[in-house]
Amino acid sequence: MPKLCVVATPIGNLNDLTPRMREAIENADLIAAEDTRVTMKLLNHWDVKKPLISCHRHNEEDKAPQIVERMLAEDLTVALTCDAGTPGISDPGHLLVRACWEAGISVEPVSGPSAVVTALSASGFDAREFAFYGFLPREKKFLREKLESIRRAGVPVCVLYESPHRVCELVKQIAEDWKGCMLCVCSDLTKKFERIYRGEAGQVLEMLEGNPSVEKGEYCIVCDLSPLPPLEEKKPPLDATVVMLAAILNDECSIAEAAQAALDAGCPRNEVYRAKLRIQEMFEEE
Repeated sequence: MPKLCVVATPIGNLNDLTPRMREAIENADLIAAEDTRVTMKLLNHWDVKKPLISCHRHNEEDKAPQIVERMLAEDLTVALTCDAGTPGISDPGHLLVRACWEAGISVEPVSGPSAVVTALSASGFDAREFAFYGFLPREKKFLREKLESIRRAGVPVCVLYESPHRVCELVKQIAEDWKGCMLCVCSDLTKKFERIYRGEAGQVLEMLEGNPSVEKGEYCIVCDLSPLPPLEEKKPPLDATVVMLAAILNDECSIAEAAQAALDAGCPRNEVYRAKLRIQEMFEEE
């Protein structure tokens, strides 16, 4: 029977390799790797030779059905790997896993390191409930909208990923939008030059900016939002047409005066304009 083994690999330190990871690789007929060059280094470390096929973010949609078709035709056991950590967790792999399930192929997870869990364990934050968001939008407008959305979700702890060239910019925005937020910013986890910065967001930003090597390594950021004050409830937007009709009927004012009343109440100008046209048409029909 064909089988897919989803094999987690070390996020940096090869001492995190387990006998079960090696067994899964050795028993595989084929390895579907995010980057065959990276996985080849792992095979060389074990002195294991296996055929490899690339399955990454840009080709997985096409490759997944091809691999599944081959697994069924040749009764293959395939090991799925990413460059570091667990496949499918902000890494490619979920499309191949899904395709295997849909084709009736058994899926076996081979657990191992994950930057998300490793960073959480080092943070000292109460992670009984947390959310993982991966990489956030780059453009400032969309980034701020996403930060607000995360805040309103109400989950006390969240985990983010960021590139070394943008980490200071992200932490600066967090310090501005989430004043009082606690951070645990981790870089090169489990590696020789592992760095972990913990403290209030503004303090962590100073630590990062004071590091001349800040633009090296990949970053995993744990955010503790529990110290932040409760958010005010957002009031639903006013309907300009309703506001204007109420003014006309209750105050017996003109359409122009009702339009001004709607603007004074905070209705957007373009909505007031459209409401004005609708109300004029209503009165003309009468």
